[in-house]
Amino acid sequence: MTPNDDPTDGHARFDQLSAAVRESRPGDDPALIATLLAEPDRLMAESVLTSLVDSRAELLGSAASLAAWAEPLLDAVGADGFVARRVREWGLFKALQSGASVDREALAAASNWLQRKVVEEADSAVVLTVLGEVARTKRVRNLAKTRAGRLRSAGR
Repeated sequence: MTPNDDPTDGHARFDQLSAAVRESRPGDDPALIATLLAEPDRLMAESVLTSLVDSRAELLGSAASLAAWAEPLLDAVGADGFVARRVREWGLFKALQSGASVDREALAAASNWLQRKVVEEADSAVVLTVLGEVARTKRVRNLAKTRAGRLRSAGR
């Protein structure tokens, strides 16, 4: 925030915190997380923390490295909220991408966000076939079946 910003202006704080996430490096995370946890607007903090989780998950290679990174965050925010669910779903996505066996129940219970992400990015016909059977929406089920068929045709 600049000296001219009104600290009661939620939009300015959101913009500032979002910019801090975009510009941060992993070494900045402890201080950034502390700042976000001190934010009085819990919805705003949760939204920006989710952006941080998404950003770091994209960079981290495995479900194990994501879990290690997220451990202090989950200790601070608890295991039941939206941020914790996003961390778990990223872990499931990373596991599926690495060739782990498909947990049908976890994939069926996954959010629309994760199911769409899987249908868009999965490169396994097995994963997409299961998603085609258990996805929440008809659109995702159909897309998953179509992509699974294409991958099988390509020998994947």
